[in-house]
Amino acid sequence: MRKLLILIAALTVSSCLLAQENKTTSEGELFSKDITTIKEGKGELMRFHGSLVFSETNDPLLANDVTGEFWRKYRSARILQDYGQYLWMMGLSYMATDAVFAVIYRNGVYNFFKDPSMIVGALCTLAGGAMDFGAWVRLGNLAKTYNTDSSVRKAYSLNIGPTRSGGFGLSLNF
Repeated sequence: MRKLLILIAALTVSSCLLAQENKTTSEGELFSKDITTIKEGKGELMRFHGSLVFSETNDPLLANDVTGEFWRKYRSARILQDYGQYLWMMGLSYMATDAVFAVIYRNGVYNFFKDPSMIVGALCTLAGGAMDFGAWVRLGNLAKTYNTDSSVRKAYSLNIGPTRSGGFGLSLNF
């Protein structure tokens, strides 16, 4: 029994000494510089084909990444851009179809500027283009807001590494 107690004491002392590393942190640091981050944020947001994606992971922005108000602004900008794209594409196709019919059935004698269908197509194209551009600018502003203002993010990280006291720790920041 005495040998078992001596063996346990020796293992305890050696494991305590082994756990204490020579690397210490300076005062004011919470963790050592050797800390390993398992999950860090997804990076900055950027515009990509009418939506916002994270630059590091190429994941699209989700509702659980941001606050509710930011998400509503983002959804309204996406909807505005979608409707704007539909409108200007419809206007261009309407004008192109009318021009093809005019060339085929009217023997090329046609005044494009006085045709009501061309005027309607041009108005749809201009209105849709303005809506699409306005939403594109809004998405850029939202990405800039996300990248500079941390109050709109729902960010968290899980860190593992040595602590100031010389032990090993796990921290969840949110």
